[in-house]
Amino acid sequence: MFGTARALGVAIALCGFASAARAQASTLGTIEGTVTDSVHARPLAGARVLAIGADAATSARGVATTDTAGRYRIDSLPAGRYVVGFESPLLDSLEVTLTPRAATVAPGAAAKVELALPPAAKLRAAVCPGVDLPTGTGIIFGQVVSAETAGPLAGVALAMRWRELGFDRKTLRASTEERSASVTTDAGGWYRMCGVPTGTWVSMQLQHDGQAGPVIRALVDDTLGIAIWHLSFSSAPVQPLAATAAPDRADTSASSGSAALSGTVLGPADAPVEGAEVRVRGARGATRTDAAGRYALAGLPAGTQVLEVRRVGYEIAEPSVELRSGETTTRDVHLRRVIVTLDSMRVVATRSKYPEFADHQKLAVGGLFLGPDRLMRERGSFTSDIIEKLPGFRVVRTGGRATVYSIRYGVPCRVNVVIDGVNVLTSDRSAVSVDDVQPTEIGAIEAYRAGEIAPETYDRGCGAVVIWTKR
Repeated sequence: MFGTARALGVAIALCGFASAARAQASTLGTIEGTVTDSVHARPLAGARVLAIGADAATSARGVATTDTAGRYRIDSLPAGRYVVGFESPLLDSLEVTLTPRAATVAPGAAAKVELALPPAAKLRAAVCPGVDLPTGTGIIFGQVVSAETAGPLAGVALAMRWRELGFDRKTLRASTEERSASVTTDAGGWYRMCGVPTGTWVSMQLQHDGQAGPVIRALVDDTLGIAIWHLSFSSAPVQPLAATAAPDRADTSASSGSAALSGTVLGPADAPVEGAEVRVRGARGATRTDAAGRYALAGLPAGTQVLEVRRVGYEIAEPSVELRSGETTTRDVHLRRVIVTLDSMRVVATRSKYPEFADHQKLAVGGLFLGPDRLMRERGSFTSDIIEKLPGFRVVRTGGRATVYSIRYGVPCRVNVVIDGVNVLTSDRSAVSVDDVQPTEIGAIEAYRAGEIAPETYDRGCGAVVIWTKR
């Protein structure tokens, strides 16, 4: 009897708790909805959505994360008014703040709040207010900090250079025109360059207090139209800004410092890549990965640097790395295979697209000839990557420009560069860089070392590199 009464009392208590829970639930509400990535026209997964009470009667707050479909749901919110917003790494990087949406939560009901990233045009307008950005142009935006203190650097110049590709309908030849611009960081170290081309590699170099950093390449994609590049610059001597090689002598100097870098080079399925060559562009020394894909480099300059990783059968990887004096940075690199299996094909005779190249190759006593088939197998982000693989040539990169040298009488001398049959070495001994023509624009290359017999109109006494652009 006593046991039955106690059980009955427990049941009554449980019913009371359940009734209280239902009563409490009936006074709570929900905010739900979706977050959309308007830039790429898809759901925004992994976004952190916040709801914060907007009146004195409602001090509650709730948080939820969107799923793969961009959906979110914040439960157990007391009735009242709320403001709802979301966090995005893109918005944080651009320092763009969206106005939160208002929502009213009723007891036992769900308030619908749809959120979205602004369209790309609105984001560009927020970063470069009042600037008219024509189609095909975008923005490079970021902050420059000290490699030693991580504090913002004001008054740092960021020089940019790119090539604009055109097409001559009369000659049916591609043409390129060099463009350049510069911008200076503000008191907070921030910079923005509005109006750079999209879909084109832009070379960037930090310049400050008579020193110049390495050349870094940025690509502004056509969809967003904004490239975010946060950079660092070391106060230690890196490369003199005015340092240029003498016309007939190569500059063999290289940057050094107390920074170190280590990591692992991986291929498909995260398999280690053995024997890959690893170096920091412009720095002394290089190394090769071991059987486990590991590498280590020391004596490197601090700041934003470019890491170059090469291995036959893989695409060249050129990630940027942030190095600090006296510290070791870890950076793993993934390489992509470039081996392609072709189906059976039928080969027929055809007239060469580059008759001058074909004639020179037929009559040549010396020289190296890279036709379209050979160039398809060459992998490099820069034309100088292809040239420096050729025996007898050396590439020196100074101030963002690549100069080709050969050896004559034991002395390095500058090789003449010819583009589509036009000599570009001028009377004042200045020349365009071979990297002013992108590898994807090149159809054939002739390379004559110092002392080899080259076409008379091309050789200036130290050989020539003749580039024929695609037609």
